[in-house]
Amino acid sequence: MAQHTIATALPTRLAALAALGLLLTACGNEPTEVGAPAPGSESSPSAPDQDAPSAEEEGTESPQEAPDGDSTTELTIERSLSDEGGLSPESGFEEGVWTLSCAPEGGDHPAPEAACTEIEEVGTDPFLLDTTDMMCTMQIGGPEVVRVTGHIGDTEIDTEFNKRNGCEIDRFAAVESVIDP
Repeated sequence: MAQHTIATALPTRLAALAALGLLLTACGNEPTEVGAPAPGSESSPSAPDQDAPSAEEEGTESPQEAPDGDSTTELTIERSLSDEGGLSPESGFEEGVWTLSCAPEGGDHPAPEAACTEIEEVGTDPFLLDTTDMMCTMQIGGPEVVRVTGHIGDTEIDTEFNKRNGCEIDRFAAVESVIDP
């Protein structure tokens, strides 16, 4: 019977741990993303330069404002319920279509001032975030579905908000004054 010594077992165990580490690193990433820096890390090439002056410091207009200072935000917000049975919407959620414009606030949105303030605070990120390849908690928050189309500044918006997983629930909450006041 062959005997294993620490000298022969250790390299095998180290190789297994290294392989496990590669699997954990690659989990949730596309094959081309393996080994890429994590989103939001300082070494990410797409991360904004902390030392770069902002648009206001450079004297240029922010993307959400036209040269005359008026906002060019124009959104259509379509609220509906998914066909998933057994789920109840939050109290007060009603199906329908609203319009929202900012500066001056307007449209038939029930709370345009709060909605425009929230858009100014969060920007376009929640409207552009794609959670398709993100690792999210497996939970369902409700049957609410909200489709938002239009534009915020020069950014075209065409997205759907729902509560089908933890990432989408967080995304829904990030713009709640806009889509569910």
